[in-house]
Amino acid sequence: MSEEIERVKGIGPAAASRLFKAGIKTIEQLAEARPEDLAFVKGIGVISAKKIIENANEILRLEKGIEKVLEEIKNNFQRSCPKCGGDMEKRFIILGPERRISANQCLLCKFYLPI
Repeated sequence: MSEEIERVKGIGPAAASRLFKAGIKTIEQLAEARPEDLAFVKGIGVISAKKIIENANEILRLEKGIEKVLEEIKNNFQRSCPKCGGDMEKRFIILGPERRISANQCLLCKFYLPI
C-alpha cells in the first residue's frame, strides 16, 4: 500500500509507512503537499520535505512524458503496420457466433493488431 510512495527518492519503507498513516498514499498527494505538512511526519524535516516534493513532481513529469510517447506509438500503429509499414484498416475478428473483437489489419501483409 505504501509501496507507491517508496518510488520517490528520499522515502524509504519506514517513512512511507508513516506518511501512509498520516493520509498520504499517492505520489500525487506528495507532489501537492506543502513542506510544512510533510514536516509533521516523524523523520522528515522541512528541507527533506521540499526535496521529496520536488522528486514526486519529477516522477509525475516523467510518467506524463512516457504516456505521451506511448500514445504516439499507439497512434502510429493504428495508422501504419509495425511489421511492413503498410496502411492499417479497422476490421472485426469473429471469435464465435456472438463474440468478435475490433482490430486493425494491414492491407499489405494482413497483420492484425488488436485495438
